[in-house]
Amino acid sequence: MRKVLSLVIALSASSALAQEVAKPLVPSGPAAQTSKAGQGNLLAQPGTLPPASLPSEPLQECLIGIGQPNSLVDGQGGQCWLRGEYLLWWTKGNQLPPLVTTALPGTTALPGVLGPGQSGSSVVYGNTNVDNGPRSGGRFTGGFWCDPCRTIGFDASYFFLCDRTTQFNAASDSTLGSALIARPFFDVLTGTQNAQLVAFPLLAGGPAILTATGLGIAAGDINASTYSRFQGADANVFCCLCSGCNYWVQTLAGVRYLQLNEGISITENTRVNPVLPAGSPFFGGSTISIFDQFNTRNNFYGGQVGLRGQVYRGRVFLEAQAKVALGVTNQVVNINGATSITSPAGVTTVTPVGFLASGSNSGRFERDRFSVVPEIGVNAGYQVTNHLRVFAGYNFLYWSAVVRPADQIDLGLSGTQIVTDTRFNPTAPPARPTFVFRETSFWAQGVSFGAELRY
Repeated sequence: MRKVLSLVIALSASSALAQEVAKPLVPSGPAAQTSKAGQGNLLAQPGTLPPASLPSEPLQECLIGIGQPNSLVDGQGGQCWLRGEYLLWWTKGNQLPPLVTTALPGTTALPGVLGPGQSGSSVVYGNTNVDNGPRSGGRFTGGFWCDPCRTIGFDASYFFLCDRTTQFNAASDSTLGSALIARPFFDVLTGTQNAQLVAFPLLAGGPAILTATGLGIAAGDINASTYSRFQGADANVFCCLCSGCNYWVQTLAGVRYLQLNEGISITENTRVNPVLPAGSPFFGGSTISIFDQFNTRNNFYGGQVGLRGQVYRGRVFLEAQAKVALGVTNQVVNINGATSITSPAGVTTVTPVGFLASGSNSGRFERDRFSVVPEIGVNAGYQVTNHLRVFAGYNFLYWSAVVRPADQIDLGLSGTQIVTDTRFNPTAPPARPTFVFRETSFWAQGVSFGAELRY
């Protein structure tokens, strides 16, 4: 009986111990309150610890060498950016041939004519570069990243240089001591240098018929002007090639457009002394106006590739880029001229033939030429705020094949193509001046000052 009773007591104790172990672990004190507060979480199960809290948004990480650091100071932060620059550039000059000469009458056998034995004549306009001085301009760039990790982006830019014009003016009233004005050329019929007179003043001891009027053979003036306009644009897709803690390098590919428009115009007016015989070849009492114009237009269309990168330390940065475009330049040359002669009776006759722009070379000429356009640039700057940076830099751009107006001028003339020449006959050979495409290279370089805003 005693053994049975001991067995019952042992079984009862084992049952109580099993019930105690099966109870959930409930901490006491503050821990108990925390556990109760977390009972609303479906992930919390009796007898287990509550899970770690989950982020409200997925984490996005960019791998070094693939994406860009998420920083505004490194020049790659922000999703969009705008950049504006002031340009102070120089361009390759337009080399003019000798277009206007002068001389002291009586000091040379052929006043105004250039060549051996004509030391008394000198060039007053031409034989020099024009349109090569400093020019102001602007460049505007905008871009954005196409993905949050900043692996691929797009940008586009437009630049321009302000139109540059030059002017030359000379006049003579043909009185004693006034200037002689002439336009030199090479006479292909005689094989010698020659000149067309615009103004020929009175000579001391000259013919009495002229001395009586106090005027020379002719009074006149000449006006010459040039203009140049240069602008361009490009658009690129770019991606990160590599990057590190203080640098990045991008590769780019896109399209490029350039435009160069230039022109030269010359206008001369001659008033012949009325005491001379009327009609050719003296045209006494007549007013003769001659106009020549040479215009060129170059449009480049092509694709480009390049590299650009940046090194930065704190808020100071240095960036550089190199691009090369391959494509086609559409070259257009327009040449036209006219001669107007008003007789003493007031009758005006206009002939669509100038002096250098004659019937043998006038018209519109167009062709396409393969061209290469490389460009390099470097900027140094400072990050003013997380969104604003300022910088200054240098750019050099080269264009391999363009036409320019001065190169299209042919100084070899035939008297058969000059209206005021006694040999004038536009249908008679030789057909000079003539037109031949003459192309050259072009470059532009200079400094820039700008600011960039990122947001």
